[in-house]
Amino acid sequence: MRAAVYCRVSTSGQAENGTSLESQRDACVSLAIRGGYTVQEEDVFIEDWSGADLERPKLERARERIRTSAVQALVCFAVDRLARDPIHVGIVAEECAKRGAELIFVVEPLDNSPEGGLIRYVKGYAAQIERERIKERTLRGKRSRARMGYMVQATGKGIYGFRYVPEAKKRVIYDPEAQVVQRIFQSFADGDSCYAIAVRLNEESIPAFSGGLWHPLTIKRMLQNSSYKGSTIFGKTKRVALSGKRYRLEARSQDEWIEIPGATPAIVSEEVFDRAQRRFAEPRRATTNASRTYLLTGFVRCSCGAPIVGTCLNRRYRYYRCRLTWPTSTRPKSCDQPYLPADNLESNVWKAVREILETPDIILAEIERQQGESGYFDDERARLRAAIRRLKEQERRLIRLFSLGDVTEEYLTQEIRQVKQAREGFETELTVLDAEQGRLEDLQGLGQRVRAYCDQVAGRLDEFDHDDKKLAFQALQVEVVVDRDGAVLKGSVPYDLATTERTSA
Repeated sequence: MRAAVYCRVSTSGQAENGTSLESQRDACVSLAIRGGYTVQEEDVFIEDWSGADLERPKLERARERIRTSAVQALVCFAVDRLARDPIHVGIVAEECAKRGAELIFVVEPLDNSPEGGLIRYVKGYAAQIERERIKERTLRGKRSRARMGYMVQATGKGIYGFRYVPEAKKRVIYDPEAQVVQRIFQSFADGDSCYAIAVRLNEESIPAFSGGLWHPLTIKRMLQNSSYKGSTIFGKTKRVALSGKRYRLEARSQDEWIEIPGATPAIVSEEVFDRAQRRFAEPRRATTNASRTYLLTGFVRCSCGAPIVGTCLNRRYRYYRCRLTWPTSTRPKSCDQPYLPADNLESNVWKAVREILETPDIILAEIERQQGESGYFDDERARLRAAIRRLKEQERRLIRLFSLGDVTEEYLTQEIRQVKQAREGFETELTVLDAEQGRLEDLQGLGQRVRAYCDQVAGRLDEFDHDDKKLAFQALQVEVVVDRDGAVLKGSVPYDLATTERTSA
């Protein structure tokens, strides 16, 4: 691969500070060779011209080499040697990008310069506008094809019970799966739950559409899909952008829906489909009441890592159990943690939390001890930052010596590698210290919140109800971890709880 080199000065003073034409040329050629490029004499362009003008004789010749793909890279000593105006830099960068050529600078990567930031911003803005135009044209085309009776993307071409025929742009019934669909609708209409249907299908080794196991949510979505009664709708929802790449689906008004005529044959009758929808519309029977609330919901987990959840046995007795001690429609039981009587566990946890609230000096003393280490972190960060600055300056001096011809390329490569390794080591240490400093600052805020909260609730702990206790758990960042030997209260301060009574019920 070949590279072109462009060098420029506009004042005689620049020959004094490392940007002379000769030093620029040598540094550019050396960097190009290290990058795997060859540099021919006819590809070196040197001129004395103002950087404010884009139309320069030698620069125009270098750009022509790029436009004709005669070279695969353009190397300059610095961004301001190419052009003073960021817009001009952007024009040359765009020309290089269109031809797949690399734009390289010796002393500063384009990505880290203000000019590079401007170029990225302009490119990103233009790309965003084009993406929106493409999105609008695509949606308009889809809606037009849907009105013509053709299935389009976002109508769920591949769903259980059908096969899509690309030539006809329609679905056809796939009998082996259609029989399962009819069975699902009939079972649900007759009173079975989505969970019971999923379990039964899995027990019979009937694969789901993906080839895996059936899940109750899959059953529910099938039962609510109007395609099974022969009605295919396009445009029920639209994407609404959130931060980053995230988005949410938002329902469109019904007058925006487009029904695609004849796209999907019916597998179930409209009467059976409507019976299923009426079941969804029925009010759900309440399964809990005020006497079955669980104080530790969200604050307790099993030693296996799964959440501990509340459960009621025989409609009377409250317990906590690991979520993995019960099988679901898609996985077997995978934890043997015994059940914990809810009253006993809640009493022990509240007793420990109350002791901390009544004598907060324990936790505050620990917080103060750790905060006393902040002075060490400040001194250490200052030392590391100074070392990083010295190493960066050493890198710049080495590059300058090489550009002046005072050191060989082999020496430069070896020294730069050692300096870079040392600098990156210090930068890693600094990152760790910054994270620790952030933790200490959070700890300071926690100490202030704990002190304020303890002062606020002093003398009122006997009056605490269910919600007040939950707020106390939040204030202390309580987390209870349960195993076969007992329970440990973690959070602001570790605390061993009394071994709780267990049952294998």
